[in-house]
Amino acid sequence: MGKSESYTQSKLALTLWSFNFVKQHPNITTIAVNPGSLSNTKMANETYGQHWSPSEKGVNILYSLALYTAHDNESGSYFDNDKGGYTNEHPDAYNTNKIDFLTSITKEIGLTI
Repeated sequence: MGKSESYTQSKLALTLWSFNFVKQHPNITTIAVNPGSLSNTKMANETYGQHWSPSEKGVNILYSLALYTAHDNESGSYFDNDKGGYTNEHPDAYNTNKIDFLTSITKEIGLTI
């Protein structure tokens, strides 16, 4: 598995985790977020040798999602900052079998989600 595929899979796992978390904790507003693809970070520049957007773009949306109550009714949603709004994530993110599989693997290695 290449760097790009590993990175993509880790992001999908975070989204699966978020969707599971919202089921476990319905009273906590939980939004899965793509803060922006290939932001100007050390990781993006070292891994890919480039960046597409300033890191402030990701900071600004995370700040907004955390502080403004307008997002409270969006719990369990996916916000894609590249598209500028709430969208659907990859279909696998909604697959309950894959969410259950991720949950069982993390428990097996001693993590809880």
